[in-house]
Amino acid sequence: MNQIIKKNGINFGLILGFLLILPTLLGYAFSISFLVSYWTLAFVFLAVIILGIVVIAFSKKALGGFISFKNAFASYFIMVIVSFLLSTLMNFVLFNVIDKNFEQVVKQEQIQVTENQRDFFASKMGNAPQEQVDEFHDKFDEAIEKIKNDKPYSLLSLLKGFTISIAIFSLFGLLLAFILKKKDPALD
Repeated sequence: MNQIIKKNGINFGLILGFLLILPTLLGYAFSISFLVSYWTLAFVFLAVIILGIVVIAFSKKALGGFISFKNAFASYFIMVIVSFLLSTLMNFVLFNVIDKNFEQVVKQEQIQVTENQRDFFASKMGNAPQEQVDEFHDKFDEAIEKIKNDKPYSLLSLLKGFTISIAIFSLFGLLLAFILKKKDPALD
């Protein structure tokens, strides 16, 4: 594998890793709402996509303005692996070594957010039949019970999340590599 691809993937992986860790640190230090906000999910998604474009562009520039699909995807994939590995390690250390009780704090916040959503949507149901309202409440009660029983920061759950994140973001990486590749006409 090309050293430029590795170097760019690792360097941008470190940058993205910091950006992925930032909401956790902010949530721990200042406000738990950073950890359960939909805005945080949007931030993570946009950070991965934007830095994915940037890492491929930097690699392309370093390779003389041309990059194969394979090299474009490799630089993106290395970045994603490094960044999500750092984020997963940070979560494991924070929730299992530094502050084992923090998981319960996060769960309470998730339950509160879910209850607020339930109440908001229930108020919008208007004159719905009572059976439908009860079914609606049952679904939210199941979700709340699931939050209470889950262990999202156990090693197994974190590894599962890591694997799923890599799989999902790899699909975006394939798309970005396809869009941003540029074949060297001298190789034809």
